[in-house]
Amino acid sequence: MNWLDTDSYSAEQINSGFIEQLESQGTHKTAAESLNFIKDRLREASFTDMVIPNVRVVRSDLQRSTEHDTLVRIVDIEPGSRAMPLTFRGQPQAQYVSGKRYAIGFFTISSLRFEIVEQELMAYEMPVTRIIEENSLKDMVEVKDREFVIHCEASVQAMQEEANGSVVGFNTTNVNAGTTLEVSKLKGTLALEQSSDNFVAKAIQRPDIVKVKRLLKRVIEDGSGNIVRQGRLRPEVMLACESDIDEFDSWTHEDMGDKLQSETAVNGWAYNKAIGLKIIRTIKNDILREGNIYVFTRADFFGRNYTLNDVKFYIDKIANRIFWQAWMDVGMGIGNIASVVKLELYSGSVTEGDTDSGYTAAIPVEVEDLGGINNKVEEGLTFPSITLY
Repeated sequence: MNWLDTDSYSAEQINSGFIEQLESQGTHKTAAESLNFIKDRLREASFTDMVIPNVRVVRSDLQRSTEHDTLVRIVDIEPGSRAMPLTFRGQPQAQYVSGKRYAIGFFTISSLRFEIVEQELMAYEMPVTRIIEENSLKDMVEVKDREFVIHCEASVQAMQEEANGSVVGFNTTNVNAGTTLEVSKLKGTLALEQSSDNFVAKAIQRPDIVKVKRLLKRVIEDGSGNIVRQGRLRPEVMLACESDIDEFDSWTHEDMGDKLQSETAVNGWAYNKAIGLKIIRTIKNDILREGNIYVFTRADFFGRNYTLNDVKFYIDKIANRIFWQAWMDVGMGIGNIASVVKLELYSGSVTEGDTDSGYTAAIPVEVEDLGGINNKVEEGLTFPSITLY
């Protein structure tokens, strides 16, 4: 079957041709191109795939789970080892090698099931089917990114809880009072100056990045002298909202020097690195909320990110009604929870079990609330308004 040649057809012809292909050739995916519409919001590729490169797997790469009725991927953890000094006649201590491993489960992310009647589809002057098909993939990776942020936050909080011995709210009051350890979390310089615990994101300062980088490398002990972070990890990547990275533009001459100060005044912060860290910036500030900055090691010290087979796309026509849907099966797992640390630019606590009032402003929104609409066309707010008499 031939795909529709979108270079020589209008949006109306594409929509009509889409219907004709369904009728004459059955369920088949159709491509289309047009700029004859106004976009509502920016959609991005997955930032999860930038932190942990995605690997495609097939059924033969997976195993059946003993815990549930679906498939898992078993990932091995590097075994521990060390060396020791010996005399010429000495013998080394014996160590039995025991390999650790963990299972990564898979789950399905789906678009909505879209439908339209063919008479309405032919009335559009934009390639509706192509727009929704392309946007569906980006909508699905938004859900994937949300799950990734939730996994990262759980890893950070697990390290904090283990070090503190219990759930302790991580807010400016407790940090300044010394009642909570900074093991996998730090508060920003300006956040520590706040007199109340709230969720107003303050500007990131250059020393903040230096401190969060050092956190992965340091050996940290609790009050009893027990080691609660082993260190010897190297930071590689920083994930942040674009609005937080925009604060780099307000850094002064003392922070950046003459060359960067003059360039930033013209172009803003246009570099993909800062203080030795690769920057991944995202516009998805309903998923990665303002004031939350995560720093990661290389992916091989951190976790795995899989897609089972390929993204699937289904389309069907029953009578004059057309249905289509996309879905994908993904698996993500963090094997080394010490490989992610977090910088919080607000003074409040999002620690589960000990949160401060208003904490929902600093955590991902619910799936149903993703992708809010910017335009106000439904409310009749377009300008200039045209009134018919």
